Amino acid sequence: MKQIVMLEERREFLTQALKLVGGCVCVSALAACETDGLKSSNIAVRYDVSQTSELSTIGGAVKQAFDGQNGGFPVLIIRMDDDDFLVLSSICTHQACEVNLPGDGDPNIWCECHDSVFDRSTGDVVNGPATAPLQRFEASFDKSTETLTITF
Repeated sequence: MKQIVMLEERREFLTQALKLVGGCVCVSALAACETDGLKSSNIAVRYDVSQTSELSTIGGAVKQAFDGQNGGFPVLIIRMDDDDFLVLSSICTHQACEVNLPGDGDPNIWCECHDSVFDRSTGDVVNGPATAPLQRFEASFDKSTETLTITF
């Protein structure tokens, strides 16, 4: 009888230990594969839109790096209309590869590493494996000076 109780206790111990190890492995894997975005540093940078011909038309897009921001990766700047710009991280939320600029008339932003697709007007996931949208940065545009202020 004592041997049966010890076997049951051992089985219960091993079951709980494996659940704990499995949980840790899953959490670690998810953390490595899927990032929700970057922490805000509350640093504002100014960008002269008039110096970039691609941003002179609605729908135009560029990649632009800002020293020390967005983890060293550039951001995507997309002109949404005359007075509105969308600024997104170029870091894919699946495995941190750099996404491509949206093409002319293409509604999507593509990550070539694993074929994740993001909507060019929101940064939302259109097709995985990514499950989180691209990080969006606050941006305001001063039409009189053609200056876009981006807050990281």
